Amino acid sequence: MHVKDLDEIPRAGAGTGGFLLAIDFGGTKIAMATTTPAGQRLHEAEIPTLAEQGAQTVMRRMFEAARDLISTTRAGGERQLLAVAAVTPGIIEPDGIRLAPNNPGWDRLALYDVLHAGFAAQCVTVETDVKAAALAEARCGALAGVDCGLYLNLGTGLAAAAVIDGRVLRGANGAAGEIGYQLRGVPDEVLFADGGASLENFVSGRAIADRVSALLGRNVSTHEAFALQDSMPQVAALIKGAFEGLARHVANLTLMLDPSRIVIGGGMARIPGIPDGIRSLLARAVPYPPDVAIAAFGHGAALQGAIVAASDAWASSRANLAALASRCRGFSVSTQSP
Repeated sequence: MHVKDLDEIPRAGAGTGGFLLAIDFGGTKIAMATTTPAGQRLHEAEIPTLAEQGAQTVMRRMFEAARDLISTTRAGGERQLLAVAAVTPGIIEPDGIRLAPNNPGWDRLALYDVLHAGFAAQCVTVETDVKAAALAEARCGALAGVDCGLYLNLGTGLAAAAVIDGRVLRGANGAAGEIGYQLRGVPDEVLFADGGASLENFVSGRAIADRVSALLGRNVSTHEAFALQDSMPQVAALIKGAFEGLARHVANLTLMLDPSRIVIGGGMARIPGIPDGIRSLLARAVPYPPDVAIAAFGHGAALQGAIVAASDAWASSRANLAALASRCRGFSVSTQSP
């Protein structure tokens, strides 16, 4: 193992004038923030994701916006970029991101390597967006102090994350909580191996827009779909059926995990009727129904999770460097002439 000269090892507590960068690759927007090492926000930026343009173009636009944000932060007196954390839909593997069908090219995007090469930072970390959101809620949000909780993300996609004793459950492959692939038990159901995501294609924001578009014979956004339910009974029935189905899946998850609280985040979390519908079914279907609350960080939970991840990664790297420096300074070498 090559050990740096002790003068090259940053001292514990050094770099306090530096800053961190957090990035959230969302379904519709890329949100970014620079923060102090402790996680206090300094500056923020946001650009459209435009995922359909492909991974290379998305990353190029992200780097352009991020570098502008870094320049703004440095102009404010913060000197050095210390750590970068990015969160994204899908399961991050060394050579690509799986289970991110709405992001063309993500399956060939080596996200960690690209970020490490593109930013002159001492520390880089990556995470799945919903797990990052759950981490934020567990650390300083609506799941803080909860021994067993469930974070449910209702946005462009659909996913969940279990929090046990303050830690996010990852699973054997980092894929715990990918409930968009749960089966609905309907005829002609398309399974994962055939390109399906049965529950997500039924009840996510993207799915509702697609289904209402098919019903009306024209393109409809998610926002418009929900607005139309007040004047179009067939749209109202479609949305009602979708969220009744979701509530049944949440009840089954609750029976498996026995959480004391379920927190709902994502762009659809505050749509009237969704939390109440889940709460009502849980009260009737579950022996020990949990509390149901709205996420403290709302649609910004994933970015807040990236901030927490960046701060944790930087603190861990400082601790590791300090331990290495201590071991090296305590190591003496004797020489003997032949």
